[in-house]
Amino acid sequence: MHPALLLDEILRFILDNIDHDPNRSLALKSFYRLASVCRAWKDPALDYLWASLSSIDHLLALLPDNTLHGGTSPDALSRFHAYASRVRNVGQNTCSLPFLKIRPNVAAAIASGSLILPALRTVTLVLKGAPREKFPLNLCLSRTLQSVSVDVGFRSSTEILGFQEALHVYLDAVARISSSLQHLRLRGHLSDRVVSSVASMRELRSLKVCGSSQLMPRTLASIACFPKLRDLRLQLDCPNISHLADSLGSAGSNAALFSALETLRIRVSPPAAEILFAHLPAAKLRTVHLEFDLKPRSIDSWTPVLTILAERVHASLTDLTLEAITSFCEAFDDHALPPNLHFTLATLAPLARIAHLRRFTLDSSLPPDLGDADLATIASWWPEIEELSLWSRPVEAFDFPAYFTMTTTQPLRATPTSFAVLATHCPHLRQLSLPTDLAVLPSSAHPPLTVPSQTALVRLTIGCVRLGKTVDPASLAECLYRAFPALEEIEFDCGDAETSWMDVLECYFGRLGGRAVPI
Repeated sequence: MHPALLLDEILRFILDNIDHDPNRSLALKSFYRLASVCRAWKDPALDYLWASLSSIDHLLALLPDNTLHGGTSPDALSRFHAYASRVRNVGQNTCSLPFLKIRPNVAAAIASGSLILPALRTVTLVLKGAPREKFPLNLCLSRTLQSVSVDVGFRSSTEILGFQEALHVYLDAVARISSSLQHLRLRGHLSDRVVSSVASMRELRSLKVCGSSQLMPRTLASIACFPKLRDLRLQLDCPNISHLADSLGSAGSNAALFSALETLRIRVSPPAAEILFAHLPAAKLRTVHLEFDLKPRSIDSWTPVLTILAERVHASLTDLTLEAITSFCEAFDDHALPPNLHFTLATLAPLARIAHLRRFTLDSSLPPDLGDADLATIASWWPEIEELSLWSRPVEAFDFPAYFTMTTTQPLRATPTSFAVLATHCPHLRQLSLPTDLAVLPSSAHPPLTVPSQTALVRLTIGCVRLGKTVDPASLAECLYRAFPALEEIEFDCGDAETSWMDVLECYFGRLGGRAVPI
């Protein structure tokens, strides 16, 4: 053996490379074999072998047999503690818990008055079944914890009440012991006490709470004061709007709220959003994912929310997603007219202030009411846009024929004419998704369009197209090529089996030197 391989720095460099192998099983086998080569390699290889456990069962398997029945001694646990000190990351899934016979007093005896996993940094628990009631959460405590993720599922039962209290006690202990905790994710049916445990974790940098309980205004006010919080995801189903306003107003009078926040994803109602967004820091947020609550309401009710949002973040925001999924078909009977559920240019107009937007996604139950002129206006708003998605598959009850029935009060639907406009005004556009009426191609009597220098766009999705028996594949391909001559992928999301969209693809890619159609 070369002497250099006995140097700890070189050996750990090699082990680091093995640790990044995507084939985790192969990496673990390599660590096991290296630990058996010589004494100099044993401890470093074992450190890597035991650093990340997919289940805490592997560690509990080191306990003497009598431990499972209540008998323990310090000497009998020495081997267990020797390996426990190597563990950095722990994951656990309910479906693999063969050691649930460990009694709570035995788990306390394992600790012997100290933390069981002293070097633990990351905990990922997926506890959705009945056995979660017996899972010893106190095994997953450490002063070095940096990240905790707990998913308890959304199935409610009477048995979960005891576990919710145990989870509350565990999170309180984490807040008290783990001063270096930076990331917390909670998901599932969570009690108010569990969610309120977050309020004292002031050093968090990312917080994601996706649960069925309501986030109390006082808890949100505490979270808003976290000085290092950069990434926040939550749902704010707050019925008491005045309480929310008072809580945030009181907290804002003593400290700057959300002072470090850069990424926000939230599901919220318009009244709560107006209050919350008014407290966002100016020129700080870079990414916002706004999920509209599921209640059917006019899209226009969100215009004041978008106005406040744009006012606060117009100088910094680069990534914006609006997710408006509404079950309107269940909310109205056949005799009632639904409210305006289509996005229009007027609805989106407040966003014109966000001049540096690079990614915009509109994910709605219904396609937007946008015509060629509207898209030209949007293109002028965001000259730096790189990804523009204005299409998502509508709900099944959506009436396609009615959408394409133009009246004097409806704007014309977007046509392929918009492609050339977007190509001219958005030179950095790389991905585009657009509802388009392909039955209306630019007139062949017009002078040929100048091929713009838009070679950035590589992916185009055309949705909500009219049933296209009359679509001329060669003419459509020519129109696409004139606007975007460097496409690598074209998708027609229309559900129309009668139109040969493959012919369009073959015509387009045939213009690129006979390049094969991507599959």
